[in-house]
Amino acid sequence: EALSYAIDKDALISQVLPEGTEKATQFMPDSVNGWNPDVTTYEYDPEKARELLAEAGYDEANPLTLDFNYPVNVSRPYMPDPEQIFTVLSSQLQEVGVVTNPVTDAWSPDYLDKITGTADHGIHLLGWTGDYNDTDNFVGVFFGSKSAEWGFDNPELFSALAEARGVSSLDEQAALYQDINQMVAEFITGVPLAHPAPTLAFAPRVESYPA
Repeated sequence: EALSYAIDKDALISQVLPEGTEKATQFMPDSVNGWNPDVTTYEYDPEKARELLAEAGYDEANPLTLDFNYPVNVSRPYMPDPEQIFTVLSSQLQEVGVVTNPVTDAWSPDYLDKITGTADHGIHLLGWTGDYNDTDNFVGVFFGSKSAEWGFDNPELFSALAEARGVSSLDEQAALYQDINQMVAEFITGVPLAHPAPTLAFAPRVESYPA
């Protein structure tokens, strides 16, 4: 919760993410069924972050220290320059008294294997490009079962996702997934940062390319 309040997503987007990027409030974009317009958010509030860290026993004499993993020599649609993103976020965390130790690995297979397959990592950068427009391809992939990446066990959330997956009505699914997005926001598995705008470049002669 403290880290959520410590991060200025608007500044991150304006400084290092492409034009057209939207701030994220949940772990899927608003074009996907079940996006919740009323989900609990944690707007940038460094003083609130400091208060929560103090409640947890951290201060200048005993700062919260975290490994911060990010990949090198790679550019992803949701993470065009990982080092720049790390630099901005680590600076924001430092402002509230959180010390970050950078830990880097090559993208594939080292970084992906470490983050998704082991518990040998700290906070980290990772994103997702949906394979198809279905809610389970987002929150179901992330939070449908125990995972080494997230490091949590929430049977209530797993059960809710399993139930929503089997509902045939999109309207009924939407209500269930809105509740699930609220559950995720309250559980704070991680901090959803942004939905970067993907970029396509073409020669002047190209017209009406279906992205």
